[in-house]
Amino acid sequence: MIKMIVTDIDGTLMPEASPLPSAEVTGVISDLLDLGIRVVLASGRPYSSLQNLFPALGDRLTFLCSNGSVVMEGSKPLRAVPIGTDEEISRLLAYARGRGEAWHVDSWAKSFTESDDQAYLDMVTGVGVDIEKVDNVEALGVPLTKLSIVYPDGPDAHYFDPDIEAYKKKFSVAPAGLVFMDFNRIDINKGSAVRHICETYGIGPDEYMVFGDAMNDLSMLAPAKNSWCSVRSVDALKEACAHTFAPPEEGGVIGILKELAAETRREQRVLNPSSDSL
Repeated sequence: MIKMIVTDIDGTLMPEASPLPSAEVTGVISDLLDLGIRVVLASGRPYSSLQNLFPALGDRLTFLCSNGSVVMEGSKPLRAVPIGTDEEISRLLAYARGRGEAWHVDSWAKSFTESDDQAYLDMVTGVGVDIEKVDNVEALGVPLTKLSIVYPDGPDAHYFDPDIEAYKKKFSVAPAGLVFMDFNRIDINKGSAVRHICETYGIGPDEYMVFGDAMNDLSMLAPAKNSWCSVRSVDALKEACAHTFAPPEEGGVIGILKELAAETRREQRVLNPSSDSL
């Protein structure tokens, strides 16, 4: 029996950069929670954005934020892992500043940027991110858990650039969404966070399903037995997954989750035929 669902947000559960979920999405998530299935929202988005998606369900959800650097059980932090040492972060920020494009860093509860680009700030706040403009993020004195740099022509085109290859030796680097390249601590990714959650709650490899669409989902998809990626995903991701799903605009993941909820109800009725609550 499935005990946990792990799902990416943008391009998987919802269309890319959607500000809010539909009533249908919220209803299916609520149904799964009522059936006792843990729901983990796994995203490169920071906690501030994820908690704003499902305000009525927030305390019942598990949030895998900032590509796994931050894991929250409702509003309770389970872990928050900085990008690296202070020296490593300083070097990485020098690279970000030198590129001339917008960027921001996440802490466990909030995001920060040195950018004055109002269009960029509007884009980030448009998906519910609580972001603050500061003069120097290194002077904040808070753990920095992820760096996101904008690549206007898309991050995939730059993933194998020589400078990115050099940073892969020190950090976990992954394209995220349409324009971001994300940098986390080298041993931190969505897959390591899923392992942490499974170990914390005693969930076995056959007891969860995982959904994703981008290369920053590979680490959580590849080890999973019940793995699903988008029909739009790159071939490397499809080769790592057992199944594919239709785009969110066509009801792909939501349709699968509806079927799971119906199947779980049937199984629970067989195990507990006297129950009227299912």
